Amino acid sequence: MSNRHRALRILSGNALRWKELLFWTLLLAAFQSLESAQLRRQITGALETIAFVALATSAAGNLEGLGLEFICWKPIGCRGAAVSIASGTSAGWLVVMIALLSRQAVGVDSGWNKIVLAVVLGPVVEEVVFRGYCMTAVLHLTRVRTGARRNWVAVCAVALIFMVAHSGRLGVTPVQLCCIAGTGTLYGIIRIRQQSTIAAVLAHGCYNLALYAAFWIGLSV
Repeated sequence: MSNRHRALRILSGNALRWKELLFWTLLLAAFQSLESAQLRRQITGALETIAFVALATSAAGNLEGLGLEFICWKPIGCRGAAVSIASGTSAGWLVVMIALLSRQAVGVDSGWNKIVLAVVLGPVVEEVVFRGYCMTAVLHLTRVRTGARRNWVAVCAVALIFMVAHSGRLGVTPVQLCCIAGTGTLYGIIRIRQQSTIAAVLAHGCYNLALYAAFWIGLSV
């Protein structure tokens, strides 16, 4: 193969990965902008979030480079979306009830930018890491060691990692950690059954939205 043909092949391969590059770029840029205290940057972050959601939706099933091939970003269909939304929302209201009975805060932040982070970008980041990369890694390890995929081991192991990752948060209580482990298990089950991290993201986002809804109507602190 000539140098010219080799160069053209490399350029062609790189061109096919523009969606993966935009996925990471928009996600990180929007997250950083919305974290800012400046209103102008927050508005920029909102626009970047809209662009990211549009790209992430259109790219479902087509992210095959820059490490995104390991996160299982696949379309789920209307039925899968409905199951994810119902599961996440139900879990959210269940946790609100637990918080009321135990007289604990649900841990939401005020500010529209924080809501966007909690309902849209935060779930994407966390689910890409935990139900994406971590789940894929644990499933691979169980297959290597046992010769078969142990879905329940992966779900429980990643839920435990998810809980430990949140244990360093200031003021977190044992009851909250149990709820985090429970919701982590739920997201894992949804991820396995729907064969898509998008389903886990949707459930996670609806869970957080339910917590905010409870806060808005005065059912939590």
